[in-house]
Amino acid sequence: MKIVSLLALLLLSACATTPYTGRSQLLLVSEAQEASLGEEAYRHILRDSVPVDHPEAERIVRKVGERIARVADRPDYKWEFRVINDPEMANAFAVPGGKVAVYTGIFPVARDENGLAVVLGHEIAHALLRHPGERLSQQQLLALGLGVAGAAGVSPSVLQALGLGAGVGVILPFGRSQESEADHVGLILMAKAGYDPRSALELWERMERKERGSPPEFLSTHPSYETRMQQLRAWMPEALKHYRPVETRVEMLPPLHELDSPTARAERELLKRIKQLNQKVGEPGGERAVVEAIGYGLGLNPNLVLRERQAAHLGYGQYAALRGISHLGRAPIGRVAADYQRGVRWSLLAENNGARLPELIGWMGDLLRRTTMIQSQLSRQAPVPRYRAR
Repeated sequence: MKIVSLLALLLLSACATTPYTGRSQLLLVSEAQEASLGEEAYRHILRDSVPVDHPEAERIVRKVGERIARVADRPDYKWEFRVINDPEMANAFAVPGGKVAVYTGIFPVARDENGLAVVLGHEIAHALLRHPGERLSQQQLLALGLGVAGAAGVSPSVLQALGLGAGVGVILPFGRSQESEADHVGLILMAKAGYDPRSALELWERMERKERGSPPEFLSTHPSYETRMQQLRAWMPEALKHYRPVETRVEMLPPLHELDSPTARAERELLKRIKQLNQKVGEPGGERAVVEAIGYGLGLNPNLVLRERQAAHLGYGQYAALRGISHLGRAPIGRVAADYQRGVRWSLLAENNGARLPELIGWMGDLLRRTTMIQSQLSRQAPVPRYRAR
């Protein structure tokens, strides 16, 4: 009964109402906590991304973003708008506190300022509506609920079923309601900023053509194309009441071929190898193989590698790449790691510490091959305990 009373108290004390739509929501985290988590996630993503080297692309994104930010009326937010060079990623994101990033892969779909305003309005709406905090609160409550079931003696197989049932029955539909709410508020924001909300219909038509073969709505965190279009048409009269064009000329976004460079492609290749090494850790025998491969390549004791990586709070891929720069450039690892934490991009990180990016990419490739070989050898041996630092 005590646990039930605690749950009831949490639910009563954590009720809030969303701006614009007036929907009741559960929030177990404060806005300050959300902003702190958002800032940390944003900086983490930027550190392992390739910034765009195109002043016009950056200018247009800032222009559209800042106009929407002004009408969002959150002067307490520390607004920042960045462009990430990834032609394969047709996406953007906003985190609590006003940090926003756009991937270049969305440019062909957005096409111009109006299309970009649809994307940014939607993402900024997520932050304004506190959807990240709501999702986090729901996860905390779900974990607590499953913990209660476990304490009551429910078998692990039933707990697993509850997790799956909760995922499809609660988390995914809840995600769809948030996406729809962000569509709705995003229309209002872009219209208030002077962008034509009717552009949203055209953008989602282009997005639907790009993403044919997506999962059915029942198993997706986003509304289906048909649902989204019906909702947008229903909300359009409300949005148009706020629309007052600011400029007569709509600027086009730069084409993808103008945004890329050999340096950016090399940095993306390095990031791909960093990701591959991180994925290896999750495979059977993967962590031990990665640790031993790094130790062999650097002439270090594997236990030192394990302890150092843990102390740095980095993924194995990031740690290996930083160690690779230190090794190839004969630079102190502390200086290399400090540059990385400050957000220095990978090409400059290598150059500033005496290494060359192509050499680092090759070194990471050798490390991946060595990891695979050790992993294969381990799979033929008797099971061993998980690798631990001593």
